[in-house]
Amino acid sequence: MTVKTPRRARLIVAWALSVLLVIALAGATLSVVALQKQRQDKSNREGALKSARQLALDFTTYNYQTWDADAQRVVDDSTGQFKQEFQAGAGSVKTDVVANKATSKGDVKEAGLVSGDKDSAEVLVIVNALVTNTASTAGVERRYRIKLDMVREQDRWLTADLQVVG
Repeated sequence: MTVKTPRRARLIVAWALSVLLVIALAGATLSVVALQKQRQDKSNREGALKSARQLALDFTTYNYQTWDADAQRVVDDSTGQFKQEFQAGAGSVKTDVVANKATSKGDVKEAGLVSGDKDSAEVLVIVNALVTNTASTAGVERRYRIKLDMVREQDRWLTADLQVVG
């Protein structure tokens, strides 16, 4: 009988090691999946923030001599109702900007993600802009707090809504 006991012990040890190996592989797999999700979430946040910062900069930077190109940058990074409303109002804004020889040079100071997931984000951006026109050739500094609703379309973050909140 003593011969069977070592053999049985080896089988138990082999089985136990197999179970431990399966558990270790499952744990490693879960860790890798969690790490990949963490990286993807970070990439989504960074993408939304970068796009929101750029749109806020484009929205607050214009020159009466280059209005069409300046406005087109905003249109190119927009979608949905905001894009439609901006395009619809751009002509009347251009009339005022050109008539007053207006310029604005935006400078993004801060941006923060309020909320977000893989397809949408809400971002707050603080922008200072130096605005000049025929009434103020030296320029006036203005501070804007802008809330942007960002959506992901075909791997691009676009602005679906923009509100100046302060």
